[in-house]
Amino acid sequence: MERPEEIQSKVGSQLLTPEGVSPRVAVVGGTQSSAMVAQMLLAQFGCQPVAAATGEAVLGLLRRDTKVDLVLIDLSVTDMDGIVAVQLIRALGSRGALPVVAIVGDKTEVSSNRARAAGFAGAIVKPYSPRELFTALSSAMARRASRALQA
Repeated sequence: MERPEEIQSKVGSQLLTPEGVSPRVAVVGGTQSSAMVAQMLLAQFGCQPVAAATGEAVLGLLRRDTKVDLVLIDLSVTDMDGIVAVQLIRALGSRGALPVVAIVGDKTEVSSNRARAAGFAGAIVKPYSPRELFTALSSAMARRASRALQA
């Protein structure tokens, strides 16, 4: 595995919210080892990872008004269909109006009408590189910032 400074030199600067602070990113689903890798990479990108092993766990975080700026969800989440989990996040109203980036085994998982309607801010295919993860998260945060400026 690459050292943090090697990853940082490859992907560039730290991720920041539109307010200029480190984003809190909920990491949902997948295997324990893949969630750990995602959390380590997020920390190296300057994010504050928040573990949520299941779809229900992330819904609980958001229902409790836990500060989350972005959700990174492996669509192979074990307790429910990953797209349903995102639809339930969106159903939370303003608490669910945050960028959601999907981790998928196959890009077709997020190209269906159902997935498009769920409103993913991006998707990366496993196995992914640190650069691909950083780019997807950075793009999602940039779109969020752009919408905030337009409001």
